[in-house]
Amino acid sequence: MPRRVLIYSGDMFNELADVPYVITMEVVDRAGPLEVIAAGGTRIAYTRLDHVPKACLTTHLGEVSAAVMETVNRCLFMVIATN
Repeated sequence: MPRRVLIYSGDMFNELADVPYVITMEVVDRAGPLEVIAAGGTRIAYTRLDHVPKACLTTHLGEVSAAVMETVNRCLFMVIATN
């Protein structure tokens, strides 16, 4: 079943053929406390990490801004640092 995710990696990593997976964060519809809201109301659940084979990725819907990625990085770091 298709689902929406944010691919959490840089272009250089995504282009490496020897690395068959990318790290993803789930994009959710319901509001929750551990998410970042991007343009258009897209909700990125930064604690819902997964690794997905690149071959499973289909439609590219867009990109998030550098400011949103900075917020995601900061939130993810705070979660990791407090465990």
